[in-house]
Amino acid sequence: MVLLEGALGAGKTFLARAIARGLGVPSDVPVQSPTFALVHELPARVPLRHADLYRLGSASELDELGLDESSAEAITIVEWGARFGDSLGRDRLEITLERPIDAVRRAVLRAHGNRAETLLAHVMTALAVPAAP
Repeated sequence: MVLLEGALGAGKTFLARAIARGLGVPSDVPVQSPTFALVHELPARVPLRHADLYRLGSASELDELGLDESSAEAITIVEWGARFGDSLGRDRLEITLERPIDAVRRAVLRAHGNRAETLLAHVMTALAVPAAP
């Protein structure tokens, strides 16, 4: 599970689209924020779901969406999910995007759980970014 956070316009949907394309979602399939549908299933090499929790009022509304840890076979990208982090699962990667300042974008990545820590280590290695102390 990957949770994307950031202000409006910070690039959450752009990053979700880039991840989806990287996972093989064809370019003719629109990858848009599922603000009103809440969850989109996308055709990728692995099961891929894209969710937007901006409109949810409480964690009790999550049950109907099926985004919990029991669906570990899918990659789930969740916009506006950090406030529901503990309800969504203990194993997640949180990415907080900041709006560009002087044309520089910044992303803060935090791993919660063993799988997320392994994923974050792979990402940092691929980007050749030194780990934070």
